[in-house]
Amino acid sequence: MGWVGGGVSRNLLAVMIWLVSCLAGQAETRVALVIGNSTYQNTPALTNPVNDAEDTAAALERVGFSVQLERNLDKRGMDEAIARFARLAQNADAALFYFAGHGLQHRGANYLMPVDARLVDEFSLTFELSRVDDVLFVLERARGVKILVLDACRNNPLAEKMRWTTASRDLAATRGLAKIEPTRGMITVYATQTNQVAVDGSGRNSPFTAALIKEIDRPGIEIATMFRRVAIEVNRLTDGRQLPEVSVSLLGEFYLNTRETDLQAWAKIRTSSSSEAFQKFISEHPQSVLVSDARERLAAIEREERARAERERAERLERERLAREQAELAERARVAALERERFAREQAERERLERERSAGEQAERERLQREAQAEEERKRIERDRLERERLAAAVETKPLVPLSSTSNIQTTKLSPAADQAQDHAGALVRRKLLVLEIKAELNRVGCYAGNIDDKWADGVTKRSIAKFAKRVSLNTVPDHPSSEFLDAIRVRVGRVCPLECNAQQILKDGRCVLKAVQKPQRNRVASKPSGAEVSRQAIPQSSTESPVLNQAPALFTIPHGQRVLVNDGSCKAGQIREITGGKSERGIVVIPRSSRCVTATRR
Repeated sequence: MGWVGGGVSRNLLAVMIWLVSCLAGQAETRVALVIGNSTYQNTPALTNPVNDAEDTAAALERVGFSVQLERNLDKRGMDEAIARFARLAQNADAALFYFAGHGLQHRGANYLMPVDARLVDEFSLTFELSRVDDVLFVLERARGVKILVLDACRNNPLAEKMRWTTASRDLAATRGLAKIEPTRGMITVYATQTNQVAVDGSGRNSPFTAALIKEIDRPGIEIATMFRRVAIEVNRLTDGRQLPEVSVSLLGEFYLNTRETDLQAWAKIRTSSSSEAFQKFISEHPQSVLVSDARERLAAIEREERARAERERAERLERERLAREQAELAERARVAALERERFAREQAERERLERERSAGEQAERERLQREAQAEEERKRIERDRLERERLAAAVETKPLVPLSSTSNIQTTKLSPAADQAQDHAGALVRRKLLVLEIKAELNRVGCYAGNIDDKWADGVTKRSIAKFAKRVSLNTVPDHPSSEFLDAIRVRVGRVCPLECNAQQILKDGRCVLKAVQKPQRNRVASKPSGAEVSRQAIPQSSTESPVLNQAPALFTIPHGQRVLVNDGSCKAGQIREITGGKSERGIVVIPRSSRCVTATRR
């Protein structure tokens, strides 16, 4: 019954695998001489011997023999081949001789027939045929196992008076080879029993050689057991007409095929995950009962490999997808970075152009402001000069007494009261001139920014005098104009009082200039109006009456030509300050506003 199909458990099979004994190692040197003679010249040819020799040689090479294959040898060729074999066999660990063709015995001696043998009588045997005894002589010289295999018990020509009339090797009327008594360490194998004829067969090989090749390919079988299995197979194939004869004279075991058995090979690979190992097992042990298990394991491994390959393919595709996405993200990031750089460059260029434009506009405003201030200063100086000249002329001018029509021309003497009045008037003029000079000098040293006039007691003038006295550390603040105070101012070089700018101006290069106009921002929450805006809103734009404020409004908040009264205490009692609005263009003063003290009744 079948091995697996018969119900033998896998556990029992595993136990049997581990119970297999270790095989003997392969011989170091194995030589074989294999001869097949088919094309006989003087007797009918045989069909199979050359095929038998070629297939046997191939089988022996597969199990490690160095084979000398010879085909259709004549007498000389056989003698030379045996001689060469003798030289190789003497140092061999195993020596095997195989012959397929005609063979016969005569008077107890066995002969092998070359293809050119021509037998006339029994004396021709010695000179036309090759003796088996010569082959035994060669084998006996080998140091290892000696094996003689003869598939040559075909017929006995001498029994038919040295003539062959048929191409068959299975004539029942002839006798086979004589029995050979083997020496120690020798195995002798005949294709059939002694004195019997071997069947030639109708296939490629004779029944004996076909069985021999089959058993040689089975690994791990001891040689005596192997040839017994050959005998059983031949007997089966010939329906009992042919039974090989085996004679063994060995002290130990010998294995032709030292490769692993199917059980040993299976024990090594049964837990393997290599498909190649199971494929090799199936190819090397095609007749093993474990082939079905090997095929199942191979199919499972192949399914697993396909699944693994599919997983690896999916993982590879996923990695490629992620790599593509990362590359796309990196490209988008690179493009975005380039776009940000481009925007930053454009923004920087716009800001640079805007700064240049703003700086140009600011420079232009400052230039116009400087020109306006210079013009105003020039006009102020001119007005002051004219005022001083007028006052000086007034001091020098004296009234004259009219001449009598009857008296001589002479200077009329004034009365003492008239002289006193005239001296008082001159003192007032000199005082006014002194005040003008003091204010002009205070303006020069930066301590006075009001009008250059002859008013000494107004608040602006008093604060300017106090500021100068503090800066130069005067012991007392003068309460009336004097030439000493004027001299104290004139000796100062450069600015004494620091420049003070209003809320709409900044100090730049020693001058007060307008602040840069900030552009309105979008979506800016409206804030509470500043004081300047309140002052601007508090001043009527068109009114016949001048409004009265408690403090002076900021620059550019009074319309041009309009007057505003400021009751800030800067004028003397009974007076109020009157400010007339100036004119500006693009933040630059074109016509400065004017300021003066007037009597309060003018309202």
